[in-house]
Amino acid sequence: MATPPNAADDIEQLLVSYLRHVRAGNLSEHTARTYGQSVNALIRYLRSLDEVPASVEDIDRPLIQDWVQHMFAAAPNSSTPLTRFVQVRTFFLWLVEEGELEVSPTKGMRDPKITAKPVPRVAEDALRALLKTCGNDFEGRRDEALMRAYADGGVRLNECLALDLDDVDMEQQVFWVRGKGDKVRAVPFGMKTARAVDRYLRARRKHPAAATSSRLWLGGKGPLRESGVRHMLHRRCDAAGIERVRPHQLRHTAAHELRRAGMNDQDMKRIFGWRSSKMLERYTESAADELALEAHRRLSFGDRL
Repeated sequence: MATPPNAADDIEQLLVSYLRHVRAGNLSEHTARTYGQSVNALIRYLRSLDEVPASVEDIDRPLIQDWVQHMFAAAPNSSTPLTRFVQVRTFFLWLVEEGELEVSPTKGMRDPKITAKPVPRVAEDALRALLKTCGNDFEGRRDEALMRAYADGGVRLNECLALDLDDVDMEQQVFWVRGKGDKVRAVPFGMKTARAVDRYLRARRKHPAAATSSRLWLGGKGPLRESGVRHMLHRRCDAAGIERVRPHQLRHTAAHELRRAGMNDQDMKRIFGWRSSKMLERYTESAADELALEAHRRLSFGDRL
């Protein structure tokens, strides 16, 4: 006997239309994918219940609250549950706008609070050790240029991999990055990164895929993918004898170092593509702590007593 349709099935069908709506709003494919992941997380939770609500109309606020608590229990210090909740709330608002629901089950719910934790970054000596593993072959030149692009410019992984050759301005030493909301911003890079990118571009011209792909970063058979970058970093870390690094840690490191060097809020928001000061504070909190400690050591009142 077939299982009767339930709320999870309803949402799964509606998600197809919702993602079509999201893509029509000129949001990036990465953004559309994260929205889909969040709604699918709710679908999986619904299917794990002993009794799944009969339809999407039967999903209520207590159920959503239980789902959020379930996510935080599995990842207490992660920001992912907050992201999942916010994106599912947007999904339910769309259902109301489309007439699929009368009232959203998330109506009146505030964003859940997460426990703040230090943002991981990569130590300078570890970065030097990583760069030393890069030789003079194609992969060595590419990997050095790629790691410098992350650590110097602080670009996001998906933004970096989406760069085309025309997005690289070697004269101004700028990457023209297409970020969230399809907005283009200029991400500058220093002299050593420019030298590494130049060396990579010369090696890239001889790559078999150079004639068929305009993407800046090439892998073995074509454009480099996210999995390829993660594998590359793991391999380089193992060769350097350091703890494995995630791509996003290099972005955090760039933010930390630029803040320590004195870059102001507005410049950082423009370069890193942040719309709110909340993200700026989260990324630069470690630098602010270090600067505060250094200031106290210089100005300590207790040392004058």
